[in-house]
Amino acid sequence: MRIGVARLWHEANSFAVIPTGMAAFRAREWVRGAEVPPLYAGTATEIGGALAWAQRRSQEAGRAELIFSRCASAPPGGPVEQAVLDAFMEEVTGDPAFDGVDGIYLSLHGACIGSADSAPEATLAEGLRRRFPDLPIVASFDLHACLSKRVTDTLNAATVYRSYPHVDMDAAACRALDMLAAMIATGRRARVAFRTIGRVLPSFNMRTDAAGPMAEAEAFALAREAAAPQGEIFAAYPYASFAYADIATADAGAVVTSEDPAAGQAAASAIAGFLFDRRVAFKPQLPQAADCLAGRPWAGGRRVAILEPSDNPLSGGQGDTPGLFAAALAASLATPLPDGSVFAFFCDPPVVAAAHAAGRGAKLDVALGGRCDRRFGAPVSCEAEVLRLTDGRFVNAGPMERGLPVDLGPTAVLKVGPLRVIVTSGCQSPNDINYFRLHGIDLGAAPLLLAKAKNHFTAAFKDHFDDILQCETPGPAMADVSQLPFRNLPRERLNLD
Repeated sequence: MRIGVARLWHEANSFAVIPTGMAAFRAREWVRGAEVPPLYAGTATEIGGALAWAQRRSQEAGRAELIFSRCASAPPGGPVEQAVLDAFMEEVTGDPAFDGVDGIYLSLHGACIGSADSAPEATLAEGLRRRFPDLPIVASFDLHACLSKRVTDTLNAATVYRSYPHVDMDAAACRALDMLAAMIATGRRARVAFRTIGRVLPSFNMRTDAAGPMAEAEAFALAREAAAPQGEIFAAYPYASFAYADIATADAGAVVTSEDPAAGQAAASAIAGFLFDRRVAFKPQLPQAADCLAGRPWAGGRRVAILEPSDNPLSGGQGDTPGLFAAALAASLATPLPDGSVFAFFCDPPVVAAAHAAGRGAKLDVALGGRCDRRFGAPVSCEAEVLRLTDGRFVNAGPMERGLPVDLGPTAVLKVGPLRVIVTSGCQSPNDINYFRLHGIDLGAAPLLLAKAKNHFTAAFKDHFDDILQCETPGPAMADVSQLPFRNLPRERLNLD
């Protein structure tokens, strides 16, 4: 059994001003062929899951060989430069390595946007389907995918992450590969049914590791699977879409894999209806940053993390908005923040370069935030002391993307007033304990952490703090989407009332 594998994983925020170029992919994942297994083996990623699946299957049911074309991933950010996507498409859809494969597995995000092509995942799937009209093709998707009939009509099976934080990426790949292997072995072909709800669901209240509307929707979908007659429904998933993708196909819904089109469509409609009925429960209500800080949630020695999701890199934020940082400095004038407080982070390569040139212990006049986009606030000028310098490299401890190497580029830790401020050259979320260990920060001794992060943060840190709060500030991924200049998405899809 020879299975072709390719990966395109990127989530594009239409309101981020910095486009995602080749450098972002090369810094994270840009490998093919023999380069793939050393990068992903043992990692809690889709390709890590695929490698483990192939090893198990070879031991249990006959050899399964994975044939790797291009596997590419960049951190969420602005739309991808079209030249990068064009090179990827040409390489994968025409890859001679796929000659003679028995089926194809695609590791996709589902919310990638190109600077010219608003649906590159559909373009990829259609290109492969034209080349291989009879082969089974399956894909796995992020929970925040923007799916469409262009994609689902080309596929024979689809899976979606069931967890948020996304700690089941490898499981999503394995289930897709199980369905693919069954189709290769039997010669039968399933289809993917698809139904949308006419709404985009924001992700603030979407965690599945706690009670809430998405946990309920996942349970409903699993129950629908279990109740179906044997073989009628192979996989059923809700998905939320991505609230910051200004494209016509952004819409939440459900996908169901089945050999019975009527049964598949009925299940997709039922799951989509369940999501629609609970849409109000997804509506975020976040306090403003100044109000959150004024409440002094750290009082009494409580250890607290306050998150700034409006600039969360995993929602396409660029580590550039000054809202929470400015509010923290203003709050400290009235009531000092606790000693050892940490701010993570700003992405500012020039400041990092200046810190490395000056050296540890140097004093610098810096302006933080608002460097590349002043729509969400002006830079904050301050005096900083250089506390620590690093090369920005570490390996994720997990559970999310466990084992995957990370390269932030050179970084610095600055002391600004009461805060230790992490400044990086690359923009990636501070969602792993090794991110902080790299910077000499013991979170067990940090009474207050201010972080540009969101729900994924809880996967690693829910047991490190007495409370994890989220606050609203202006930014490309703010909770109040009415403040963002949508042009292509029908605005009624943002109305959850």
